[in-house]
Amino acid sequence: MAQYLHDSVLLYLEKLVDWDDYYARRKGDGADLAAERGALRSLLETAAEICTKLEPEARAGWWEPARLENGEVVQPPHVRHGYEMLREAGLVSVGVKERFGGFELPNLIANMLIQMVARADAALMTVMGLQAGVAEDIQKYAPEELAQRYLPRFVAGEVQGAMDLTEPQAGSDLGGIVTRASDEGGRSYLDGQKIFITNGGAEIHLVLARDADSFEQSKGTTKGLSLFLCPRTLPDGTKNRVSVERLEHKLGLHGSPTAVMRYEHAEAWRIGTKGDGFKAMLDLMNNARLGVAAQGIGIAEAAVEEAIRYSRERKQFGMAIGDQPLMKNVLSRMIVALEGSRALLYRVSALIDHSNALRASLFREPGLEHVIERNQIQIRLLTPLAKFLATESCDEITRAAIQVHGGIGFMAESNVGKLHLDGIITTIYEGTSEIQVSFALKEIGKGALGIVFEELRKELGELRTPVLKQFAARVTAGIERIEQSAHALLRDFGYALLSARSVAEMVIAVIVASELLRQADVAPERTELAARWIAVKTLELESEARRVIEGDAGRIERCEKIVRLWG
Repeated sequence: MAQYLHDSVLLYLEKLVDWDDYYARRKGDGADLAAERGALRSLLETAAEICTKLEPEARAGWWEPARLENGEVVQPPHVRHGYEMLREAGLVSVGVKERFGGFELPNLIANMLIQMVARADAALMTVMGLQAGVAEDIQKYAPEELAQRYLPRFVAGEVQGAMDLTEPQAGSDLGGIVTRASDEGGRSYLDGQKIFITNGGAEIHLVLARDADSFEQSKGTTKGLSLFLCPRTLPDGTKNRVSVERLEHKLGLHGSPTAVMRYEHAEAWRIGTKGDGFKAMLDLMNNARLGVAAQGIGIAEAAVEEAIRYSRERKQFGMAIGDQPLMKNVLSRMIVALEGSRALLYRVSALIDHSNALRASLFREPGLEHVIERNQIQIRLLTPLAKFLATESCDEITRAAIQVHGGIGFMAESNVGKLHLDGIITTIYEGTSEIQVSFALKEIGKGALGIVFEELRKELGELRTPVLKQFAARVTAGIERIEQSAHALLRDFGYALLSARSVAEMVIAVIVASELLRQADVAPERTELAARWIAVKTLELESEARRVIEGDAGRIERCEKIVRLWG
């Protein structure tokens, strides 16, 4: 169990988040703060115990796929068993409000839970994670009648959820959606097809569809889209006209059913405002992006554990390979990448919780709107950055774990090979890495960087020891270098887009550095971790900044010429 509930998690549970302030704001003077803190720890301990038990079966059953039998999706045994264990512990819709029977967990704790489940069984995580995300969107946007009908069933684990966005002609560009929603006699009906639907066998589908009455006028845009709750079984017990056409065969996540869905005048209920479905779906997508970041971290954790264990067991040239200098360097790089990813995810998750707590206390403490808005600006930037960093790091870490294992890592039965194949998708779904850095650049263009850097400078100035202050000075210099390079991007938007990944990596470098130093300030044993990140990333930052400053839009044409060499 300790491997799941380790120091990197406990640091935020015990030292880096003011949980007393969080619950005092959320629940008022009557909150039992000690009991609330104890409940968080107890919940994570329960999750860690469950994940420790389910991991062996998940690894052994990794090749077994979900199946489609007589129109119904059948999950493999390890997913069914794991889900049942989570359901019995009440851990399948943890963000649902207490009035519907849920725990209403903080975002940070929910993502820690997702991370644990992903580490044990990444396929199971997609089922549990989507269920939680769909429930929270229903909670936020559905009318009370629908919320009362379905949310207690989500909490009880009686129904699961799926998010239906993608169509053959509409991937990241949701303006291409042509699934049609028509209103007839006070009811709504859906017609169309969706593809790549994770957990497609779920009972409840949130479907983004184009309203028939503005179909032609809005086609090609995200206007005129509404969000619908479409159950596979109608309230009267009859089957709805929504079906799973087929399941996809994938490189990894075999136990997670990825479906093609068909709606043939399927009855559905609009949630949220008509025509504002894209906005409502963005909430779910942003939560899902952080969930995928947590999934990437969980998979990477498992790969690091496998690599370290093997490096200690495998002997070559009379010594364990983990004792060889090159291997020590490889393993330490993996850990630094993992902990950097975790630091960024936990930072944005804690910021979300802070904002939610402030909103809950607005009626008692008016005037907090400005703080909430500053938080939201940071969250909009940090969310795509967290997804980008965690998933790209997962890909690199799992690949490195294969290298540590040598030829054994390339064998089909190797755990690290399975982890790598599971991890690849994290850089793709809920928006590719390229989409994430483009979103981040958009937020930077709106001025988010100024607020983020203001917060970082404040944090760096509050560090207490001389050693950490020296590292803080290097990070501050990096911030200044980014600000210098940002001016070069303002000259040409096309060039800015071309440089989006470089900009994202520079910004990530200083945000994570500050968060790791904040960790080291309360846990001195983590100083070397922060030092290694800063040593490596400040050199990379300087190189990227010089490239951005000295480059120009001519790089786009040079890229085109190189591509044309292949026809």
